[in-house]
Amino acid sequence: MIESCSRKQMIIAILCLIGLSVIVLVVENILAPYSDNHRHNSSRQEPVNMSLAENCWSREEFKLLEECQPCTDLELKSRSPVACGTAHYRQKIECNTTGVVFRTCDRVVWLEERHFLVFELSCLAVAIAGYTYTTHRHSYLQDKVLARISQQLAAGV
Repeated sequence: MIESCSRKQMIIAILCLIGLSVIVLVVENILAPYSDNHRHNSSRQEPVNMSLAENCWSREEFKLLEECQPCTDLELKSRSPVACGTAHYRQKIECNTTGVVFRTCDRVVWLEERHFLVFELSCLAVAIAGYTYTTHRHSYLQDKVLARISQQLAAGV
């Protein structure tokens, strides 16, 4: 079936798929939950051993001092700050009265972007390899057909 498509139809189909992929990514980015300066989402489970001072963002206004970052190996092993005891990511915030504390967070934006770029580059590499193989195979088969035709012409058929 794909053999019956013209080059123009294939390019249009590929562009439509690329457009659909971009639309899905934009919609997913809009609908994906994220944490920001608003009140903490109560659906996320916080560590049980967290003190009132470390849980200040649920009852006070706060300011983000640092975006979500992965916890280091030392922080994970020592479970200090407490946010690294249950999650692998922490975010530094400053509550109005309590001061500077760490809280758990779900996504590290720069890490997700890097993983996405690695995925896209690997897809590009596979696409280039596929294109190279296909063009090489096409030229090989074309040469084979031309050799067969010249052989038939030489035989006088």
